[in-house]
Amino acid sequence: MGTLAGLGPGAHGPQHADALRSMKAIYIDAGNRDQYFLDLGARAFYKVLKQLGVNEVSFELFDGTHSAIEYRYPISLKYLAERLTP
Repeated sequence: MGTLAGLGPGAHGPQHADALRSMKAIYIDAGNRDQYFLDLGARAFYKVLKQLGVNEVSFELFDGTHSAIEYRYPISLKYLAERLTP
């Protein structure tokens, strides 16, 4: 059986560091009680981005799960629209 090392969040970040640093905006959020544990992946990916010097990142762990998060859409869309509009 093979190892899963290198398959986690951000595992391929270093080989794409220049592309990630060139992005105008990256938005990451997750509920701190996500039933699929995406909060752990989001936190790990954000850490890798910071280590790579990617600065245009919004990161937030909010009080919630993976369900009924439609109220979060306007927050992410506003952040991205403000940064991606020419």
